[in-house]
Amino acid sequence: MVSEVNHPNTSAIEIPDVPGGAEAFELVMKYCYGINFEITAENIAMLRCVAEYLEMTEDYTVGNLVSRAEAYLEEVALQSLSAAVTVLHKSEELLPVSEKVKLVSRCIDAVAYMACNDSQLRSSSRTDNYQEGFSSSSQPNAIVDWWAEELTVLRIDTFQRVLMAMKARGFKQYDLGPVIMLYAQKSLRGHLRQRKEEHGTKGRA
Repeated sequence: MVSEVNHPNTSAIEIPDVPGGAEAFELVMKYCYGINFEITAENIAMLRCVAEYLEMTEDYTVGNLVSRAEAYLEEVALQSLSAAVTVLHKSEELLPVSEKVKLVSRCIDAVAYMACNDSQLRSSSRTDNYQEGFSSSSQPNAIVDWWAEELTVLRIDTFQRVLMAMKARGFKQYDLGPVIMLYAQKSLRGHLRQRKEEHGTKGRA
C-alpha cells in the first residue's frame, strides 16, 4: 500500500500486518543490505515470522532469512530451556504466523522435553519423599527456583499447553503442583499490581 506523506513528491510504503511491525521490518532491511545485527532469543521469533510473511525462502536466495532463522532456532534457541521459553513468549505476540511455521509447537515440545529431563535427574529422591507421606521443602523449591519461574511469563493458554506436553512426556502429576501454584501466585500479583496502577491513574485524573 502506498500513501502520500507531508511532502507532495514523497510517498510512504505501508505493509499492513507485518509480524513484529516496524522493528521486524527494520531488521529485514539490515539483513538485505548486509548490515550486521545480533540474532537473539528475544528477536528470533519475530525474524522467523517476518521472513515467512515476506517469503524470504531458498526459492529466491540460497541462505535466505528463513533458513538462517531456522538454523539459529535448531542450533541455539531450542537447545536451552530459558531461551525456548523466551521464544515461546515472543511467539504469543506473533500469532497466527508463529503457529503457521510451527514455532509455538516446537518451543512447547522443547520446553517440555528439557523440563522432564531436568525432573528425571531428581525423580528418585522426590519419589521417595512422596511415598513416605511427606513433602520435602527443598525439592519443590528447587523446581520452582529453576525453570517453573520461567514459565510464569506465558499466557494461561500457552502455559496449559506446556503442562499438557510435559504430562504426555511422563511428568508426574504431583510434581506439577508447585509449578501451577507459582504460576497462580505470579498471575495474582500481576493482576493486583495492574489494578493498583489503574486505580492510581484514575486518582490523579
